Amino acid sequence: MKQYVFAFYTDQTKPVVWEETILASGMMEAFSKVKALMKKYKREKGVPIRVQYKGVLYRYTDIA
Repeated sequence: MKQYVFAFYTDQTKPVVWEETILASGMMEAFSKVKALMKKYKREKGVPIRVQYKGVLYRYTDIA
């Protein structure tokens, strides 16, 4: 699994910026999760939300 990092922000006079880390097995899965989050945040905040892809973190799990 990889951790995809996205920056969410609002375009207002006083912008709000925050980062989310999405745990996904691929880029398409991460994008679909981000799209769902965008809809959720837009409903909660009542303003358009923009997203910027920041990068990927690889998570190594020890199975021993």
